[in-house]
Amino acid sequence: MPNSSNWNAEFVYQTACKLAETAVTEQQKLTTEIKPDNSIVTQADKLVENMAIQALSDATKNISVIGEETIKELSENELNDALAGNCYIIDPIDGTVPYASLIPLWGISIGYAENGEICEGCIVLPGTFEAVITKNGKTYYAKGKGQLPAFNELTEVSPHLKDNCEHPSRVLVINQLTAKTKTITGLTRGVTTYYSIVFPFIYLTLGRMAGIYASLHVWDAAAGMAILRNLGFYAGFADGQPASYKLTEDFDFSQYKKGHARSREIMVYANHKSFCDSWIECIH
Repeated sequence: MPNSSNWNAEFVYQTACKLAETAVTEQQKLTTEIKPDNSIVTQADKLVENMAIQALSDATKNISVIGEETIKELSENELNDALAGNCYIIDPIDGTVPYASLIPLWGISIGYAENGEICEGCIVLPGTFEAVITKNGKTYYAKGKGQLPAFNELTEVSPHLKDNCEHPSRVLVINQLTAKTKTITGLTRGVTTYYSIVFPFIYLTLGRMAGIYASLHVWDAAAGMAILRNLGFYAGFADGQPASYKLTEDFDFSQYKKGHARSREIMVYANHKSFCDSWIECIH
């Protein structure tokens, strides 16, 4: 798997922590808007994303930023250059519904793709003081006490933790759209839904969940894909094909002017492909 020479893990992590600090401050003075798809956006989403763009974009290295709130402002040429080259992929606040409801189940996600391939990621959870990041082909995690951990407190995650995902107590995570439109039959383990994907990604990393079955936007998935890839997890689609980690192969950008860049199929994550295949058979 590729590692990026442009990914400065400590810098990215410090940036994520600054974004989190701003988001927490803005949470006390919320204003919300309703998007055309009936989802909500807050003033913090826009502010945090603009801060991320200023911090992470680098014209001298041809590094751009794709963000949930600003992707529709890009020209077609700008988007194509980003997708073929080097870009950060930002979800400024993953879990806007709990964020706006003052529930701590939200986080900030920063993925990175080099030459069009997803290769690095960072997720911070300000509400639970947890963080995970990739560095030199490995994944690191820590939980702080009353605040996000310092960078030097992050410790390497063992790939063997994913073996715990098979325990019968571990639940399969599905998204709200799947819960509202699909029928589940014959599944032998528990199922839960979420309003943010960052929590399932981190807890799957730690072996505390069975897997993920969800339709995801690229800003939902990029960081988590890189984080799990380092640990040997399988990522694929409901049609049985594995993820390529190539932005233009795994995601559909044809509706980006409407703010959409969804995975080409429902995405499935587990420690083995066989588990993904069995879940696909149970969800119709």
